[in-house]
Amino acid sequence: MRHVDSKLDIINQKFQEISQRIEQKVNFDNRFGQIFSQKIQPQNVNQNPSSSIDQLFKHTNPNNQYNILNSVNRDTIIEFRGFKMKAEVAVRFLELEKMIKQHFPGRQIIITSAMDGKHVPNSAHYRGEALDFVVEPLTIEESKIVEKLAEKAGFKVYNEYIYDSPYKTGPHMHIQL
Repeated sequence: MRHVDSKLDIINQKFQEISQRIEQKVNFDNRFGQIFSQKIQPQNVNQNPSSSIDQLFKHTNPNNQYNILNSVNRDTIIEFRGFKMKAEVAVRFLELEKMIKQHFPGRQIIITSAMDGKHVPNSAHYRGEALDFVVEPLTIEESKIVEKLAEKAGFKVYNEYIYDSPYKTGPHMHIQL
């Protein structure tokens, strides 16, 4: 019987150790959560307006994304989805993207170029005022709808699903302020 008692003592001791480890992990997770939430509060957004706006979007309520961008000078060059552009372009593109998703649910919308790449001389791309994107899949007829939506979002549009340009790399939509 003494042998069984000692085994039970060992088991109880192991359960205590496991409980302590779980409690330590919970405390660590809570501390990490507090620190993390402090780092992404909107008051820290204004301290570095050229930080990746897209990264901030991932940590905030989607309804606040416009508020964050509105706190940044719209002429400021930002990084949005891995591309550098003026904040104004990102704001308008988010509006456009919302409209496209309403018309074409489930379609993938991909930015293919902003200030990077080769463009015609003096292109708005080089000033951060333009971007190229694709909607997959998209027919030529559907591209005409996207063209109208981009105009509604306040862009000048060149529909390269239909028309060619000297630096065209494939069917896409060019939009600029």
